[in-house]
Amino acid sequence: MIYQAQGSFIKIWQEVRTKYLVLSLLSSFCIYVAMGLSLYEVLRIMGHRIGRGAAIGIALVSTTVNYLISSFGASGFALRAHLLNRRRVPFGMCVTASIVITVLLYFVLAVIILQGSVLMFFNSSASARQLLQNFGLIVVMCAVCGIVAAFLFNNEWRSKGIRKIFRLLNKFLFHVFNALIPKGKYDNFMDQLDEGIDLIHRKKKKLTKTIFYICADWFFTIMVLYFAFRAVGIHITAGVLIAGFAVGMVTTLIPILPSGLGAMELAMTAVFSQMGIDWDAALMATLIYRVVYYVIPGMISIFIYWGLHLSSPQSSGRRNKDRYETMY
Repeated sequence: MIYQAQGSFIKIWQEVRTKYLVLSLLSSFCIYVAMGLSLYEVLRIMGHRIGRGAAIGIALVSTTVNYLISSFGASGFALRAHLLNRRRVPFGMCVTASIVITVLLYFVLAVIILQGSVLMFFNSSASARQLLQNFGLIVVMCAVCGIVAAFLFNNEWRSKGIRKIFRLLNKFLFHVFNALIPKGKYDNFMDQLDEGIDLIHRKKKKLTKTIFYICADWFFTIMVLYFAFRAVGIHITAGVLIAGFAVGMVTTLIPILPSGLGAMELAMTAVFSQMGIDWDAALMATLIYRVVYYVIPGMISIFIYWGLHLSSPQSSGRRNKDRYETMY
């Protein structure tokens, strides 16, 4: 599509407004700050304090790895747990924090998709099939959030469910690697998980800041797209913006595509085009959104990951030990 419209693309790019590109980049920066602060607040509630800078860096790195490896968020979760564990946050606490943040993120996203679907309905820019698919996805997302929340806060369900997962995982490890996870590690994990969930449950009123940061995360994500349109000279209304954004976010949930690569751009462009925006300008705006929100943070996260490893207490302790052994 880009090759066929290269003449129009070059013309649009030559007229791109730098001011709005900078604002789009700043909005992208604010997204990852909000992500990090939400992680910092959840950990603080559970009694584990890490630096705000470290929390922002961990949120950036663990989020951007999911852009490259589409694995239902497992790759980002594993990396987040690894980096937090190096800062002496128990694995069970990492799991609790990740689940709480994910549930809140997807619940807010479900509200955004609902709003976008309603706006599409009133603008008559979507077929009945598209609207039904969106509403079906909203129901599924809310149901998943509800099931996960019930799983977290119902001790009996959680205990039975995790015990089954532990048994299945050990069967797999035994058949493939001829190894088993010691029961002591399982008991420690369960104790950490129960402690974290209990703290979240008792201090749930303190989640206000976390919810605020998650809402800020989605707000700045939408603003990245808004400023991308302003950069190509399109003044887009809030209704059209949210409708197109909602459709784009639906495509990022396709598990076989890293962050909906290709599908997101096509879906967003089609919606914006149906709402009266020039196709080439809409495609250019969505590509700017892709680069600013996904590509640039992904490249920056490589250096952040290196810095997080060097600054972790385990790395510092190892360097001091090596220095001591060299001296003596």
